[in-house]
Amino acid sequence: MNNRKVVVTAVNACCSLGTEISEVWDKLKNAKSGVNAITKIDVDKLNTKIGAQMPDSYKSCLQLQKKESLCKNAELAVLCTQGLLAQSNSRDILSYYNNIGLVLGSGLGGLYFSEESLKKVFEFPNKRVHPLTVPFVDPNGIISAISRQWGIHGHQFTISTACSSGANAIGTALDLIRNGRLDCVITGGVEHTFSPLLYAGFDQLRAMSRNNNAPHIACQPFSKDRDGFVMGEGAAMLILESEERAIARGATILAELSGYGVTGGGHHLVQPIEDGSDGFDAMALALADANVSPDEIDLISPHGTGTKLNDQAEFCSLSKMFDKRLPNIPVVPIKQLTGHMLGASGAMEAVHIVKSIEEQVITPIIHYVPDGEQVLNISTSASYAKSIRAAITNSFGFGNNNVSLVFNKHCK
Repeated sequence: MNNRKVVVTAVNACCSLGTEISEVWDKLKNAKSGVNAITKIDVDKLNTKIGAQMPDSYKSCLQLQKKESLCKNAELAVLCTQGLLAQSNSRDILSYYNNIGLVLGSGLGGLYFSEESLKKVFEFPNKRVHPLTVPFVDPNGIISAISRQWGIHGHQFTISTACSSGANAIGTALDLIRNGRLDCVITGGVEHTFSPLLYAGFDQLRAMSRNNNAPHIACQPFSKDRDGFVMGEGAAMLILESEERAIARGATILAELSGYGVTGGGHHLVQPIEDGSDGFDAMALALADANVSPDEIDLISPHGTGTKLNDQAEFCSLSKMFDKRLPNIPVVPIKQLTGHMLGASGAMEAVHIVKSIEEQVITPIIHYVPDGEQVLNISTSASYAKSIRAAITNSFGFGNNNVSLVFNKHCK
């Protein structure tokens, strides 16, 4: 069964750029940033005061199948699923398949709700906490909410591997379909990030950009003057199906997911291996799994956080993998526009890759200044047409949790 081809038949995203894929994709194609001054939490005493926040107006877009109380990260999960299942290419999957899997990534789960509840416990010790505190904090709450809303009964679990959570979820979904356990999986990542504790923690790590006066270009992946990442939040999802079942139901195939590579660096809690060897190994495994050579890659979606150490290590891994061909391969680090969506970032970048393959287009970012001789093919002008046979996306998380995924243009 492991020779089964796995294809993507629908994608959706909701983040600082919009509440559904057409809006998000339009802004990505036109290099529109979702980064602005933070309004959701008090950042007066912090060094970084900018972020890519999901607009509160998203709540008005929710159309619950069943009226119930949902935590914020579950709301994002339901909103993204809602748009995913409303597309013409996916409207019939709930009736077509007896069992659909749900595999999502989240680095934080309901951390924000833990924080809010603890604050109430200490400020008002004689009052009760919310009766749904435990299921709201549970990382698997995002899966449970989707399952309840649409009556989905297949394999269901949440993966948490820091910034690579969403990418690992997609890779796991790939394996579930390849080995015949399922024919269809809804997969991706979800993250609600703007809570005082989390934000203050990253501020103390000195990992975030302090370029508060230029929020739209504060995150500068691989640029000479980069000084850190910018926080983002949201959800991104894909529908994966076995090729034969997708064709049988008459679905339009957007791309093929062909490779999944994973490594653990075993090196440091937050720092990458300097020479990028673990990232190189993840890419090598994904390419081998896809039976794709580095010469066939026409687009790279890097982890590209905009931190000094991570970008340096990733550049080393890319240079080793693609050698002299690297300057000619388009590289699109979308975190400059979306912010770093943590556990959802790998899924967001996978969605971007699928749309790029579907439309055969390379999208730009706003700002890039090469770091000395470390030059990448990053466009800052306009989207342009390009033949994309295969693309690779990297998600390199804290604790050296590294994931690479390979997507191909589908060939009938």
